[in-house]
Amino acid sequence: MFEGSLTVEEMSFTYNGQEPKLFLQSMRSISNFESEGVQTLNFTGKFESKTFPQLNQLKDLKIELNSSESKLIFAPANPELSSEIDLIELRLQPNTEVAGLNYDSYNNRLAFSLQPQPTSKSDKKPNDLKLYLGDQALKVSLEGYKLPAVKLANMPEQATLEFIYIPEIKELKLELANDTNLDITTTAHSPNDLDQWFRGKIVTKNVKFQRTDRNGDIRDDLAISTIIEGKIRMIEQEREIKDNQFLMGKNPNSPLNIELIRHLQILPNKGLEVRIAGRTQQIKIGLDKDFPVSSIQGSWLDGVLPRDAIIALFSFGAATISYLLSVLIDNISKSASKP
Repeated sequence: MFEGSLTVEEMSFTYNGQEPKLFLQSMRSISNFESEGVQTLNFTGKFESKTFPQLNQLKDLKIELNSSESKLIFAPANPELSSEIDLIELRLQPNTEVAGLNYDSYNNRLAFSLQPQPTSKSDKKPNDLKLYLGDQALKVSLEGYKLPAVKLANMPEQATLEFIYIPEIKELKLELANDTNLDITTTAHSPNDLDQWFRGKIVTKNVKFQRTDRNGDIRDDLAISTIIEGKIRMIEQEREIKDNQFLMGKNPNSPLNIELIRHLQILPNKGLEVRIAGRTQQIKIGLDKDFPVSSIQGSWLDGVLPRDAIIALFSFGAATISYLLSVLIDNISKSASKP
């Protein structure tokens, strides 16, 4: 068993629980919400467009975003007003990868990718994201879309469509069944607000604190550590992790077996703080994966028994061996003294 606390610029993990898990909640005053990926949306309310007046007669609008590069962008129509757009919650389905999770403190921007990985077609369920849209007029931008019930005259193919939307139904549910990139910008928040965004105790696998630097040829890919600092503890030993060092298990080419993210929060102007726990027999630390400079080595018993029990077992074994040796030596002495 091991545990640790790290500050990182970016991280990725796969949710390994059995039921949908609340991951993100209570993000207030969103000034720009961008979703990229395949999905279908239904808007109800009032629509305004000077370029395409046929939208002005609608009360309902179905939108199909039909490619991995399709985009939906929400923003207040009047940027001088305080935004009423809130992210109510995001729930992860089992076996969903959260990739490239990072927070830009300068721009108050949270970004990550959701990548569902179902084991079969019957397991494919969407990650649910709920937005509160408020009473204000919203500016909506669409790329890579179809409007099944509306034909826009003189609309260039693949052009961005923009219109004003005043929602009648204040809550919008996005069902994210496919790979989706999310980019969410908020107004400035107090540290207390940021503490409420992420829900902890996430059962995980394939946790990574690194990104890949690519130049087009996979043979030239470079793994870049995203760790800023941290500490890791196992078998009553503690190691400090420095900036840009990798945290590895026994095999440097596979991630450390982190089974739980106990806590996740944003540290303003620094990065993400993540507290972890898991099981392994060896932890390695170093700037280069192939040349670790520090390690903690456990034994196979650490995966079977608590540490106190292991210490007691070895103490009992040592005492037993000492007793047997003393008996053996005493018997040998007695035998040697006989004529």
